[in-house]
This record gives sequence, C-alpha cells and structure tokens, in this order.
Amino acid sequence: MVGYAIQLLAPRMLPTADSYVAFSVYWATLYLCGSALTGIQQEVTRAAHPAEPAHRPPALRNATVVFAGILAVAAVVIGIVFSSQLTTVPMLSLVGSLTIGLIGYLFMVVLSGVMYGLQVWRGVAMITIVDALVRAVLVVTGFALHLSPGWIVLLVSAPFIIAFGATWLTVRRRIVGRFQLDVGYQDLAFNTLRTMGAAAATGLLVSGLPVLLKVTSPAVPAPELAAHVLAITITRAPIVIPLLALQSYMISVLRHAGDTLLRRLAILVAVAAAVVGVLSLVALWIGPPLIAAISDGRYTITAGMAGAIVASAGLVGLMSVAGPALLVRSHHGFYAAGWIIAAIVTVLLLLLPLPFDQRLTTALLGGPLAGLAVQTYGLLTRVRADTRGAQS
Repeated sequence: MVGYAIQLLAPRMLPTADSYVAFSVYWATLYLCGSALTGIQQEVTRAAHPAEPAHRPPALRNATVVFAGILAVAAVVIGIVFSSQLTTVPMLSLVGSLTIGLIGYLFMVVLSGVMYGLQVWRGVAMITIVDALVRAVLVVTGFALHLSPGWIVLLVSAPFIIAFGATWLTVRRRIVGRFQLDVGYQDLAFNTLRTMGAAAATGLLVSGLPVLLKVTSPAVPAPELAAHVLAITITRAPIVIPLLALQSYMISVLRHAGDTLLRRLAILVAVAAAVVGVLSLVALWIGPPLIAAISDGRYTITAGMAGAIVASAGLVGLMSVAGPALLVRSHHGFYAAGWIIAAIVTVLLLLLPLPFDQRLTTALLGGPLAGLAVQTYGLLTRVRADTRGAQS
C-alpha cells in the first residue's frame, strides 16, 4: 500500500504528463520483472520445511547465484532496449538501477520464501515493511527535491537491497541449516521455471499494463494515456496487490488444510467475488471524479471504464486466490497455463483494430476471464482425479 501511495503522489508531484508516463513505465518495468521472480518465492515457500540444524548441500544458494548472474545480463539488455522509451533517463543510470533492483528483488524473494516456509512471520513482516518504508522516504524525497529522473529510478530500486540486508542480519540464525527442500535440484528448477512463467504473466497483467499500453497505443495522446494508467493504478492496486502479496502466505496455510482445502477455497472465492461486485458498482459513481481530484483536474476517464477496470481487477484477484490451491496440489501446469493464457489474450485483445477505450475494456476483462477458466478447469480436474482415487 505504500507503493500505492507513491503512485498516487507521482501525478501530482511530477510536472508533466510525459514525466509521469516515464516514471510509470520504469516502475512497471521493474515490478514486471520482479513479478516473474516471485515465482521463485512461491516454489521455495512450498518446498521449504523445518529441519534439525545440520549441514546440507547449498542447492538454494547456488541456484540464487546463477539467477543473479542471469539477471545482471537481463538488466543490461532491458536497459538498452528501454532507453529509447525513457529518453529522460541516461542509459547507464537505467542499466545500473535495473541491475540493483532485480538482484535485490531476487535476494528478497528467496529469503522471503524460506521464511514463509518456516513460518518466520516476524521476518516476513520486517522485510516487507522495511522495503516499503525506505522506498517511500527515498522516492518522495526525490520528488520533493526535484531530482533528475536518473536519481529517481535509483531511489525506486535501492530499497530491495537495503531491506534484504537488514532482514538477513536479523533472522540469519533462525534460517541457516534449519530447513530442507522437499524436492531435488532438478525438480526445484523445473517447478521454479513454471511458477516464474506464471508470475511473469501475472506481472504483465498487473504491474506491466502501463508498459503494454505504451507499446500497443503509440498514437494515443500522453494526457489520455496518463489518465488510463492512473486509473488502472489506483483501482487495481487495493484489490490485486494485497492478494498477490498473500500468495505465499496462502500456500503456507493451504498446504496444511488437508480435506478442508476446497471448502476454504470456496469461501475465499465467494467473499472476493462479492466484494469486487460491490466495488465495481461504486466505481461507476466515484471513479471519474476521483481520477480528476487525484490528478488535480488534468486527467479524466468515463464511468464505464472505471467500472471495467475494477471488475478486471476482481477477476485477477480471483485468479490470485485459485492459484495457491493449484500449487499446493502440485498442479504447476494449470497454475502456469492460467496466468500465461490470461496474459496472451490480454496482449492480443489490445492489438485489435478498435477505438482505444473499447479495446482496453475488452482486453482488461477478456484476458483474466480466459485465465480464470483454465485455473477452474484445472481445479475441477484435480478434484475428480482425487475422488476417483479415493473410491478405488
């Protein structure tokens, strides 16, 4: 929610629509890449179990080092590619900030996954709070001091490393040698790649939408594009971000649910659907004036678009609830397929030859609906298989 507040302040504190779009694109790019890395956290959460203190092969540490090297190369490539889109940020600053951000995010998700698996809740709370608060202080200070975009992107990225270091120093004795993974190195890598693919698609649907809009709608005027980016940001974040943040927690809890798993899942889905339905109706009424108030009258959207954005966020939220249940039952394939299909459908619908509002509405609703259908089919398939196994 602190990140949400920063994104609310950005359109008021940044001087032009172009500067706001540039900030949003960098933020979205970083968190889109980070979203893919949360797949590591989800698999480590599922695989890590408490164990008596002992010396064990450093499989997780070695895998983390390999991923860090890959991310360093990826940061250089992404920085070079996006330097043409973010012309106000020097390329070296962009590459350096992305490298710090991605490697810091990697360290955070690995440590968080182990802490979720061991249910070290104080450590989980600490790494989340330190990251958010440090970023808020640094970025808002940068806004207030009118620092250059090169410094702003660094201030967005640096808190990942700071939060990891502070938390590691605090929980190290409770972590080292006190857990084991329930899969070997190859299975861990295979499962992680699938959850990362799903997490990358999730990031595209959530954090990556500003990037998608920028790429697929180059002819849309900056004020109109900024208005829709702002609307998506402030309406999706309160619904989707908390549910995504709780995915590892839900995995940790649901893996001990046993026969009550489906009943718990049904309750969660029913509550989430009811809340989203109410919020979508409310958005029709307060959405447009809220956007105008936050942007100081610079940006506007229609009531229908506000309702569609909230409904779309609800569909993504329902996928975030169903996903952990699939992972707990080791149904990684349907979990990944649901998110990937949702992302692919969203991109394809954004490319339709329709007016901007129409294709955006179609994409926002059509993608998550397709993904939710795949995940629901996967859950029902697993239930039928379990039922047949119990009867035989």
